[in-house]
Amino acid sequence: MVVKTIEVSVEANGVLKLPAGVSLPARTRLAVLALEPDDPSGVQIASLAEASGAFDFLQEEPELYSDRDILPGRMNPRFRK
Repeated sequence: MVVKTIEVSVEANGVLKLPAGVSLPARTRLAVLALEPDDPSGVQIASLAEASGAFDFLQEEPELYSDRDILPGRMNPRFRK
């Protein structure tokens, strides 16, 4: 399966319009993710990923690193407590 991101527009009659120069082979299956135009932060995408259960497996993963694993002088100053 090949996954591509193609930004489409919606015409006044509700029909999806592909950008000029984009054509799809016959019998192509599409999955459409509709985002509200007023969410530039990506909160909707993060919420969708969380609600989908795609990352549920991480709940069972052990914590691999702790603060004790940080080498002296190697901590990113933006992440100081």
